Amino acid sequence: MSYHDALNYLAQKTSVIELYNQWGGRVAVCPDWNGRILTSTCDGLDGNSFGFVNVQAIDNEQFEKFGGEDQWTISPLIHPFTVDNVKENKTALQQTLSMTDANGVPVDVHLSRSISLLSRQAIGSWFGDAVAEALEQADVSVVSFRTENIVRSQQKAHIASRQRGMFNASPHTTVIVPTVPEGFAPKPIPVEIDYLGRSPHGRIRHLPQTLLFRADGQGRCRITIPFSSAPPIIGAVELRQGVLTLWTFDLPNGSEEDIIRIYNPGRSHGNELDWATYHEINCFSSAQELLPENSLTYCQCTLHLNADNKVLDDLVQQIFDVSLEAIRSRFW
Repeated sequence: MSYHDALNYLAQKTSVIELYNQWGGRVAVCPDWNGRILTSTCDGLDGNSFGFVNVQAIDNEQFEKFGGEDQWTISPLIHPFTVDNVKENKTALQQTLSMTDANGVPVDVHLSRSISLLSRQAIGSWFGDAVAEALEQADVSVVSFRTENIVRSQQKAHIASRQRGMFNASPHTTVIVPTVPEGFAPKPIPVEIDYLGRSPHGRIRHLPQTLLFRADGQGRCRITIPFSSAPPIIGAVELRQGVLTLWTFDLPNGSEEDIIRIYNPGRSHGNELDWATYHEINCFSSAQELLPENSLTYCQCTLHLNADNKVLDDLVQQIFDVSLEAIRSRFW
């Protein structure tokens, strides 16, 4: 599905705000669906659509499965946002929820969500010098955006948050997780591998400093990383089209219970369960105390970069210390 096809489809189903810049970056935001970013592209209207748009689920009003590459939810699940303002490369949304806590006490929670396309200078600040240098190369296209999600309340409350991204999978997609911290500390980053009841059959590959996770949407498996010891950047590379995706997260008051979870759907025990061609990354923040007049802020930055093999290989090696050939040789 092209970005243009996705945009036209979404416009038939809900209101859409589109952000764009002069380099061909475009982002489709749906305020009525939790203000989620459904998809983006780095090559204009005719470019590839990066976010997973689950047409069947949308047509059948299965909200949890709609898709979207940047979603932010707290309970209750569905809370349409009001649009505060829209600029060419930024929009601000807001919503107030009336809920009751576990003791039945009413709580009003105000949510603010801003979505902004990052300038090339800001991309370097968030993703490092290697990415900034790659953007100077010819025939490199990029789209990058940052979401800032703020919760406020006039009453004391406890807030748990989930940031979720669902992306188009392919047989050529691999998630890259650095497992040795910067500085090569002797203790590696702890990673829990959960096969969800099925042997992965080579879906996970361990390299000296990197874990590779095949994200083709056809074999149920997930990995979990404690947020407190997670690498600053997690990535995914699609080798056929030459697309590198990078993610970074920021949470308030880091807790030992906060986690990043990467998930690949598919079959389990030979049965068809939630089979679809997507993979996803989740950042779960455990319940945090929110005092009156204070706020909690949850941020996520996403980048998609399309380049030729040489640029992409140099970039992946600089960020993750692994070559494209090493990735290919482990899975193909």
